[in-house]
Amino acid sequence: MSITRWDSESNTVPFHPLTEADVIALVNRALSGNSRHTTTYKYAFFKSIIDNVFNVDINSKLLTYDNLASRFTEIYWNLVLNYHLRQEIKTSQHEYTSVEKELFAFCEKYKFNYSEKLSIFPFESLRSDLQLEITKKIKAQMMKYVVSAFCGDTDDQFYHFNKKDKSEGIILNPDVYAALVKYKSVFEKQNYYEWIKYLEKANLEEDSYALANKLDASTERQNLNPYRKVLIEFNQTRCFYCGKPLHDDSDKASPVDHFIPWSFVKDDKLWNFVLACPHCNSAKSNIVPDEGYFTTLKERNSKLCNIDLPIVHQDFKTYSYSKLIEMQHSAVFNGFEYGWKA
Repeated sequence: MSITRWDSESNTVPFHPLTEADVIALVNRALSGNSRHTTTYKYAFFKSIIDNVFNVDINSKLLTYDNLASRFTEIYWNLVLNYHLRQEIKTSQHEYTSVEKELFAFCEKYKFNYSEKLSIFPFESLRSDLQLEITKKIKAQMMKYVVSAFCGDTDDQFYHFNKKDKSEGIILNPDVYAALVKYKSVFEKQNYYEWIKYLEKANLEEDSYALANKLDASTERQNLNPYRKVLIEFNQTRCFYCGKPLHDDSDKASPVDHFIPWSFVKDDKLWNFVLACPHCNSAKSNIVPDEGYFTTLKERNSKLCNIDLPIVHQDFKTYSYSKLIEMQHSAVFNGFEYGWKA
């Protein structure tokens, strides 16, 4: 029985060896109706973990609070302000969650129109200082209500944490980490299924249309120009796949392609981006590239990581070529086609 309560300050219960079946059982228990849910927090938190699984430090198994909070905030910004989805079943005592209230107060402070008739701009379009401001507020809610609760719902075996050390993060059980990497898409679909069932209860039928697409879109970047700019400055002037010269005309800007498809990783990191011609970008689609391209990307990243730019320092913090190969194996195991060539 778990000793971690929703308001616990830490969890240092020793990890037990877990089989893949054990991890699946823990996730089932945490996400199912048998676990008490009054908001969508646990679903958003689990998505934040899954989406960041390839940002985990391979050696320490540390996943930082900042990475979790950034994704957690982005999810709710879009679900609440763009899709106007309630995150709690309305009762006589409660109408909105603390996260929703923080988002509404932030919009009022800066006079952003978040009317239910309008979709607000994407989270990524916020100025960086405003992103940090709202993320800090949402992080406080995540730390207060979710970190302990999800740990308790997974029998203290999913991760260790210490809220007093806010600069650190959760330390994943190595067996949990291995299962999350291997079954990433499976866990994502399971989380979406339970999340959708809850959202359907909390929202009007007309607002519940295409919920799976809305959950996906809650973290999909609309503007990849900052990554394109860095790659152009790095002198990538030819398509990464076929070698044809790329357009430098802004009206015909070459697509920024996720080397390992976004539909699998659900994350944006410079080391997984290449510039491609429109034909290769379209033809490759959601297919994992052929083995030969991995060697080319390894060589490219070994040079790219030395560029003195903030976005490079940030995105390469937990990068290693072994992690890229781990992503490849996981994507193929999760059903993604493999071996595309230009």
